[in-house]
Amino acid sequence: MLEVIHLTKLYKTKGGADVRALDDVSLRFPEKGMVFLLGRSGSGKSTLLNVCGGLDSPTSGEIVVKGRSSKDFTQSDFDSYRNTFVGFVFQEYNILDEFSVEDNIALALELQGKPKDKKTIEKLLADVDLSGYAKRKPNTLSGGQKQRIAIARALVATFLPVYHTAKKKPVESIRAL
Repeated sequence: MLEVIHLTKLYKTKGGADVRALDDVSLRFPEKGMVFLLGRSGSGKSTLLNVCGGLDSPTSGEIVVKGRSSKDFTQSDFDSYRNTFVGFVFQEYNILDEFSVEDNIALALELQGKPKDKKTIEKLLADVDLSGYAKRKPNTLSGGQKQRIAIARALVATFLPVYHTAKKKPVESIRAL
């Protein structure tokens, strides 16, 4: 489903120096299963995930999604790809504090053109061990619970992978995965 071919990503520092975050990376992700990216801080893991997820563009190389090269993607194609095939769990969770847990997940459903279905939301919450939390506000949750809400939102995607960039600790064990 997803392959990266000769990806390179260069950044410029404020001082004008080039930083090579990705250097000719090629790999193919399996259709099913889990992939773990391991490496020291600053080694390019988050950059690779951001490029694969269409949040950033490579300096050179390409991403192939279901046989189609990202070189042919319009911005609308990238938006559709992110909304349909990719689930993100960001380091900061990006949970909307003014929304309930249920509404945070419903937003992900609505962005994919799916109905706000309470049974789907309840199933997603059960999958991340948060049954009964639908009406709670994020400011009443622990950091780990917020992370699981973000994972439930990411699971809304029709196809996975779920990309996770860990800042402090690995994701808690989740039954759904």
